[in-house]
Amino acid sequence: MAKEVSRPTVMDVRPTDPLEGVLDTFMPGFFSPASLRRQSYPQVANIDVIDRDDAFILKAEIPGVEKNDLDIQVHGNQVYLGGVKQEEKTEKDANYVYRERHYGEFSRTIQLPVDINSDQVKATFKDGVLELVLPKTESAKRKRITIS
Repeated sequence: MAKEVSRPTVMDVRPTDPLEGVLDTFMPGFFSPASLRRQSYPQVANIDVIDRDDAFILKAEIPGVEKNDLDIQVHGNQVYLGGVKQEEKTEKDANYVYRERHYGEFSRTIQLPVDINSDQVKATFKDGVLELVLPKTESAKRKRITIS
């Protein structure tokens, strides 16, 4: 008998409405905004955000993009990731059997639960993965209270 492994709960960033599930059965995606519909191709800048006591760690997969083509901005509690994925030169007479890689501009804005100290943000980019260390403002950091 296999042992059941407990996994951490990951919250869906999109609120769900019970009525949406029923309507989606009859007309899939019709009532959802276009930006939230599932796409048939991988999304650029898939992210993970880790909450630590003093900072958020944001990791974004951005394959095929040069670091000079990235635009990162922090304002308050929002992080903007944008850039350009340059198209590779293709053969004129190429007869593609299948093509789903996309090129061009992309952008994504992530809203965090607290403000970020934008003066202390650190960014690294290696092997197509962008990592941002986003320090929380002093007022947003958790503080342990001792009982007297």
